[in-house]
Amino acid sequence: MPTLTLVDSSIFVFRAWFARGLDPDPQGRPGGALHGLVHSLCQWLPACAPGPVAFCFDTGLRRGFRHRIDPAYKAHRPPAPPELREQFARIRELLGRLGFATLADAEYEADDLIASLARAGRAAGYRIDVKSADKDLTQVILGEQDRLHDPERGVDMDRRAIEKRFRIRPEQVADMLALAGDASDNIPGIDGVGPKTAARILRRLRDLDTVLADPPAVTRCNIRRAPAVAAAIAGQADRLRRSRRLTGLADRIPDLPAPGELHPTGPGPDASAWLHDLGVAPAYHAPLLAAAGAWRLTDTRQTA
Repeated sequence: MPTLTLVDSSIFVFRAWFARGLDPDPQGRPGGALHGLVHSLCQWLPACAPGPVAFCFDTGLRRGFRHRIDPAYKAHRPPAPPELREQFARIRELLGRLGFATLADAEYEADDLIASLARAGRAAGYRIDVKSADKDLTQVILGEQDRLHDPERGVDMDRRAIEKRFRIRPEQVADMLALAGDASDNIPGIDGVGPKTAARILRRLRDLDTVLADPPAVTRCNIRRAPAVAAAIAGQADRLRRSRRLTGLADRIPDLPAPGELHPTGPGPDASAWLHDLGVAPAYHAPLLAAAGAWRLTDTRQTA
């Protein structure tokens, strides 16, 4: 089965930024985030399965459909500093010059782009390989051969591993996050309900719609303070429905490229010049170009 690789790019850029974001590049500009991502790509890109790939990005914290649902969504996060925004722009240009598709949308987050591409890819017969460490993206791992892989930390989860870790199915993750809340996104949950309690409720009652249709049924779940939790759910039903609209991923974004349009095209000409201009250290030119070029060549042989 061919593989569609979908990269949650921002998480790897932010890791590099927090580790060494202001370190200077060869031209003296802040370049640690770009350097860190380049180093990471050289490590794991050659090991990826050949096939179509998309690097997905977020565009900002203060806009999009979720902010119209709840203006407090992610409102506690500070805006990206200009030194990071500038490196994000160069990173996207670098990936494009290497022959990879990069996608972003002002209305949707990278997670939504990944969910929509994964849905289309699965329907077209691809297994889905998501490169991320974001728990929200466990919702995307629906096929038996799909996986959520953090190549920098060596964590690799298929559907069964997700079910074992969270004690719920990937289809139930958004419901769990609505019940338990998600502090990282400023989404409130039910007082006294954490992920484990939410998972117990969902294992018995299946989904949030069923819970909201009959809140007293929660008293029959094996959880602490079940009557108080049932009462809280009944009293906060509207807020829970709103939270569920925030935690679920949009998987039907229109006008995205088809999987067949995401095959890498290989690095562009005059690579030494644009790698230098973009701030890639000379020691990384050859391995980065080799990794990108090898993916294109292998993919061409497989799909010819």
